[in-house]
Amino acid sequence: MAIFNKSDKMAKGTNSTTIISKGAKIEGDFQLSAQLYIEGEMIGKINSSNQVSIGNGGIVKGELKAKKLIINGNFEGKVECDTIEIMKGGVLKGDIIIQHIVIEEGGVFEGSSTIKTTNQNGKKMGENIKK
Repeated sequence: MAIFNKSDKMAKGTNSTTIISKGAKIEGDFQLSAQLYIEGEMIGKINSSNQVSIGNGGIVKGELKAKKLIINGNFEGKVECDTIEIMKGGVLKGDIIIQHIVIEEGGVFEGSSTIKTTNQNGKKMGENIKK
């Protein structure tokens, strides 16, 4: 949630969050610079330069590109992130391109993964890991 000053512009130094509430279902393509928190259902493409969090009741289907993804709910599709955290009870089904992944006990990942060699800013990372 954003904090506004008297001129209805976001106050400097605040961090805004877009919230998709429980019971809401939206479809489409989304471009975000704010954090995104999802308790409802989203279908489509999400492109964020920030963090995306899927809450316990949240369901996301489609493609997602973000700096960081935290999953407590369900995601199905393709993901490209610097970091993914799948929390206890979180489910990710699909293909991921990542630098770092954390899966808590009770979290589920079902799909394929590719390690990125560059971050979102195009800066070169370590070599690709191949087995």
